[in-house]
Amino acid sequence: MLSLLALPLATTVALAQVEALSPDQNADFRQRLPAAIESATQPALQAYLRRLKADTATDRAIANGVRVADDLAGCSLDADTALVHYAVPLLSPLMRVPDAYPSDGELGDPVGVVLARDQYENGSFVVFPFKDMDRVHLKLSALRADDGSVFPAENLDLRVVKVWYQNGNAWLSYFADPGLKLVPELLLHDENLIRVDVERQANYARIRTKQGTREVWISAPQPIDVGFDAYQDGFADAKTLQPVRLAAGEFKQFVLTVHATNDTKPELYRGSVQVAATGEKAYSIPVAVRVLDFQLPLPKANYDVDKDFVVTAYSVWPTLALDHKAFLPTLKNMRAHNLLHVGPKVAYDTPAAEAKKKVELMRAAGFLTKPIMNAGGLAWVSHDFDGLTLMKRMAQKYHDFYLKTFGHTDVIVNQGDEQGAAWLIAQRHVWRVLHQLGLKSGLATNTNNSFPTSAYTIDWRPLAIPPGDAATGNKWAQIGSGHTGFYANQHNGSENPAFVRRQHGILGYLANLDMVDNYQFAYGPWNDREWKLYKPMVLAYPISDGLVDTLAWEGFRAGIDDIRYATKLRQLADASIASGDLDRVEAGRKVRQWFAMIDGHTVDLNQMRMEMIEKISELTR
Repeated sequence: MLSLLALPLATTVALAQVEALSPDQNADFRQRLPAAIESATQPALQAYLRRLKADTATDRAIANGVRVADDLAGCSLDADTALVHYAVPLLSPLMRVPDAYPSDGELGDPVGVVLARDQYENGSFVVFPFKDMDRVHLKLSALRADDGSVFPAENLDLRVVKVWYQNGNAWLSYFADPGLKLVPELLLHDENLIRVDVERQANYARIRTKQGTREVWISAPQPIDVGFDAYQDGFADAKTLQPVRLAAGEFKQFVLTVHATNDTKPELYRGSVQVAATGEKAYSIPVAVRVLDFQLPLPKANYDVDKDFVVTAYSVWPTLALDHKAFLPTLKNMRAHNLLHVGPKVAYDTPAAEAKKKVELMRAAGFLTKPIMNAGGLAWVSHDFDGLTLMKRMAQKYHDFYLKTFGHTDVIVNQGDEQGAAWLIAQRHVWRVLHQLGLKSGLATNTNNSFPTSAYTIDWRPLAIPPGDAATGNKWAQIGSGHTGFYANQHNGSENPAFVRRQHGILGYLANLDMVDNYQFAYGPWNDREWKLYKPMVLAYPISDGLVDTLAWEGFRAGIDDIRYATKLRQLADASIASGDLDRVEAGRKVRQWFAMIDGHTVDLNQMRMEMIEKISELTR
């Protein structure tokens, strides 16, 4: 399969989130250290290993040093190198803290990226230095194909993964934990935007203004937290990767993000990341980017390749003035991460100028404007004659407003939340009023109450179910109209990108859900201890001019891209079956069979992606 791509790629393997070595393993690594010192061919590595033997080194430091030496023993790297690198999958369940050996990495391999047109994709690598180095520069060379084509430099971005203190549940859950631990999360151009004090277990935000530079403590315990204005002038990341500090014996991760547009030429592009520090020989990390010869479609439902798959989230509309410099960059960042729909919070009483500006911002960012998600809510009214009369007047105003503002009434109007059976039965009359005017109804709910009482009349329905609940997904899919998603199992908040990818991607898709609308997209706080019961449900962090991405946010994008690849493959399979040509018919049916055998809970998502690419290639030959 990989021969199709002519490009090595690391795949996700089953790993514990934090490695724990047994006493016997630690003793074995200590026993092997002298032999590793003698066999090391890199002087800098040999010196580093000798320091481990002479100092009171930790078990983990010795284990990592011996394992790196073992890896180098079978690798022909430059003897003068002061560091090595491992190509690693970005969306791994492994927490890449500084002392985490990359068990899922490949020493010296190219940083590989495979993507279709109209897609963002990531490659990643960790470096392991043998000595301390300040102000290390990483520069990406031009990426060129054999025919001389150059990949556009403006569509390439290199960032460092910042490890900082988050609450104790950060990697696992959305529930709060008052304790702190080091967690890899932020993707930064300037790692010094956040300073981490290991002795105090504290995070500090850097603010730069004309008056000078200052720091703000942003990890205070909840009872004494005073809040932090992330939008204040001076709190911003750099636009390109700045020099980083490398500490001997500590792994540091970097992320290459590649954007192939509809116009990008399908080729295999090669280049390198040059790592340079004063007084050290430059180290070259090979990079290979394969742009595939097809464009990804917008996601469609698993059970109906003609039905749109809705991608949104609760609370995505920025809580900023519309002319704030961070507003449009925030929306563009969301759209680049595969959010398709965003509720602009415009209602019949929204001033015309404000409504027009919101529409312009949505369209400038590339959001779909049909349907309009989370448009607004109707007031709570009684279900008697007077209440329904008032409701009809309000609904008419919604109808007229949206028809004038957007040119259609495909609008989700919400009323209620997680209601009981009696309320749902009475509410059917209210939703009928909406439907008579061409509007749509919305309710966050659960299946036990809502399906037997009112499933046929609810159009937007986030359910309190796990995304892999196929029995529920299949049941709601039978309704045909409307869109069904999940929330609360889990809410956003886990920072494990492999989990976020699966949760918001193939797991719900294969269960015949046709919407992602999880709770929620929180604009901060930067302090992971500020909330009480839950941890902050932050997918990307606000700054004065936009957003700072995270590993989880990249996982979200990849999950939706998995659905887009699946959509492409299903569309091709259906076309093959409809062709009437026996060879093509059987090829299409084989694809359907392949999908039927996938277990969304356990499938290796990287392997699945590669297999989909191979099958797409086969069906387009």
